[in-house]
Amino acid sequence: MLHILQLINGIIILFLIIPQTPTENIVLRKFNETGFFSSYRNAKLFVNSLTWFLIFLFIIITFILNFF
Repeated sequence: MLHILQLINGIIILFLIIPQTPTENIVLRKFNETGFFSSYRNAKLFVNSLTWFLIFLFIIITFILNFF
């Protein structure tokens, strides 16, 4: 079960990180266009926090799978 979660988490991380370039950030633009965030800064903070959370979750799942 954890292997599936790790795979899904890894795919989501790839879809979040790959489109983020210094000149254009497609993911951030899509999040900002939803209207859920009050400003571009809030959307950027959310995308950055989500990306780092998923990376740490991936590391934790990998650690757990390594020892169990």
